Amino acid sequence: MNESKISVRYAKALFSAGKDNNSLDILKKDFDFLFQCIKELPELQNLIESAVIKSSKKSEIFEAAFHESVSELGMAFIKLVIENHREEYLQGITRYFLTLIKAENNIQTAEFTTASPISESTRQSIISLVSKRYSSNVDLQERIDGNIIGGFILRVGDEQIDASIASKLGRIKKELMYFQS
Repeated sequence: MNESKISVRYAKALFSAGKDNNSLDILKKDFDFLFQCIKELPELQNLIESAVIKSSKKSEIFEAAFHESVSELGMAFIKLVIENHREEYLQGITRYFLTLIKAENNIQTAEFTTASPISESTRQSIISLVSKRYSSNVDLQERIDGNIIGGFILRVGDEQIDASIASKLGRIKKELMYFQS
């Protein structure tokens, strides 16, 4: 069985359990936190990927590290994943679970990349425009990338608007190269 099927099955099971217990909001907080930890802590990633550490020890470590930050249901689910030797899929499970939560709440993720930080009024304008365009609530993820020089790149789903100076300069360069040959 491939990784995505395993991640999807576990995420759907967690989503279903959360919905049955009316605890989707709590689980969202739990798994937002877990996702960030897995993404940002190489030590946690090493623990998850370790073939030397037994599942029972991994379970103990997760319990000690997350018992104050994660709900009982969330912790029980994490332990279940570890007991079934599926801990390497935790990041994928978590990512897909959060996607299911967003779909349930009609939330569209928009990634907005600029060369420098934007003002709150600009942020609200972008959220409003994306919200109207996609008839959904918007989770705006802001990124700063000096390589785009100026302008912006907006990604929503599989659509992208690239109004960056770097891409415009790239197109001009291509045109000049075309005329030189």
